[in-house]
Amino acid sequence: MSAKLEYPAARRDETVTNDFHGITIQDPYRWLEDPDSTETKTFVNEQNALSNPYIHSYQHRELVNKTLTKMWNYPKFGCPHKRGPRYFYGHNSGLQNQSVTYMMDDLEAEPQIFIDPNTFSEDGTVSVSSKKFTKDGSLCALSLSSSGSDWKTIKFINVETKEYLPDVLKKVKFSCLAFTPDNKGFFYNCFPSAADNHEGEEVDQNLNQKLFFHRMGTDQSEDIICAEFPDNPHWMSAASVSDCQNYLLLEISESCKPVNKLYYYDMRSHGSEGFTGLIPFIKLIDKFDAEYDYITNEGTVFTFKTNLDASRYRVITIDFENPGPENWKTLIPGHPTDVLENITCVNQNKLIVIYMHDVKVLKY
Repeated sequence: MSAKLEYPAARRDETVTNDFHGITIQDPYRWLEDPDSTETKTFVNEQNALSNPYIHSYQHRELVNKTLTKMWNYPKFGCPHKRGPRYFYGHNSGLQNQSVTYMMDDLEAEPQIFIDPNTFSEDGTVSVSSKKFTKDGSLCALSLSSSGSDWKTIKFINVETKEYLPDVLKKVKFSCLAFTPDNKGFFYNCFPSAADNHEGEEVDQNLNQKLFFHRMGTDQSEDIICAEFPDNPHWMSAASVSDCQNYLLLEISESCKPVNKLYYYDMRSHGSEGFTGLIPFIKLIDKFDAEYDYITNEGTVFTFKTNLDASRYRVITIDFENPGPENWKTLIPGHPTDVLENITCVNQNKLIVIYMHDVKVLKY
């Protein structure tokens, strides 16, 4: 019979409490949230000293390792997508840490490596968390994460030459990625007041996120604040450019709840060189009553996926020239049993609708 495991004692600090709406909640292990303290490091080392010998002595460990490796070792392909005149898809040969993005000039062309994240670091732990192409497909913004951190660094690459531009954006977190129609500017979010600690190890709450405009070819220190909410430090925003390239949409959230405000701005009033301060957004929806997810638009008629009066979601249209709720129209009503999970516009005139039906996906 194996010896009984003696777990290291975790100190309880009964003096630490939180007040949530008048209710006192104890938080006796708050001290463990500081990863750099001597006490936390000692506790972690004691945990490892207990667990590692058991894990490494497990008699079937090597068999499990070989079996899982064999199961994972097969080629994996991502769904191809077209950006500008070129086609892109992800591919993993089997056991690569990160999938490689391949590019083709046309569907008959020989694939060539566009981005290989496995070369970004020696241990292969730097990944591309998201990427955004310009409308014409000439530039691509890469949001890079190290060791799974929420903190990102944005870099830009010339698609044709595969050369990186000198622009680098740091301290980016929970950010949108949006190019201006002329490719001269870029919108993103960051927390400029965040402490310069070890990214991925901090435990402080990030507040006062801001929307920034970066003029391509300039230093990040010159970037311009385009939206901020000092009276609402928990608010976070995400900017996107409409399919017609005329409007800048701003979705604002305050938590993980599926609700958001929705503002917009007509960018035809000036070019990207004209962004010199806070953008005078028009408040289309200025309350957190439902989720409004932009799909596409035809002129001033915008299509949104929403859970307003539809717990399983529906699709509505809003004409920015007649934006009153009484003028909103239902394009696809909520389904009586299936959840509308996703919807996207293709070929400029068709919608692909994805429903979840009894734990399986249905596409229309």
